[in-house]
Amino acid sequence: MSEVASNPSQPKMTAKELVTDQEVRWCPGCGDYSILKQVQTVIPELGIPRENIVFVSGIGCSSRFPYYMETFGMHSIHGRAAAIVSGFKATRPELSVWMVSGDGDSLSIGGNHFIHLLRRNFDINLLLFNNEIYGLTKGQYSPTSEVGKITKSTPLALLIILLIRLHWHWVLMELL
Repeated sequence: MSEVASNPSQPKMTAKELVTDQEVRWCPGCGDYSILKQVQTVIPELGIPRENIVFVSGIGCSSRFPYYMETFGMHSIHGRAAAIVSGFKATRPELSVWMVSGDGDSLSIGGNHFIHLLRRNFDINLLLFNNEIYGLTKGQYSPTSEVGKITKSTPLALLIILLIRLHWHWVLMELL
């Protein structure tokens, strides 16, 4: 990675220095807590000065992440974190840029931006939180939800799958 080298005369940053005074507001038992703790543990080991680290997020549960990191960061609009990260890396390639996004944010509304971020092959770090649901809206189907999942936005999921299977069964029977 083309990261900014740390100053050997500066004392090493600790995980505690990355913790903000913001109340962490994820649901009890959510895996996001573990991701936050691990990132706060790993960042000091990279040896990058805190002022050269940027976290960018979109919308969703995962996107509260920049508020919980004592670094530079911003909360962007839904699906556009990839575009903003691209801009940071294109204009400030020396920065350690981190994109924090959920499955809905990057793989749904931000899908095209996400594909182009990958195509451009910028040297960024991506944290893609895949909880297979739109958690912030309390349980709508997401692009990574398993087929047939019953949610508030897909209450008839199993019925639809059954009808599709019956239809194809009928089509196959007609062909035989």
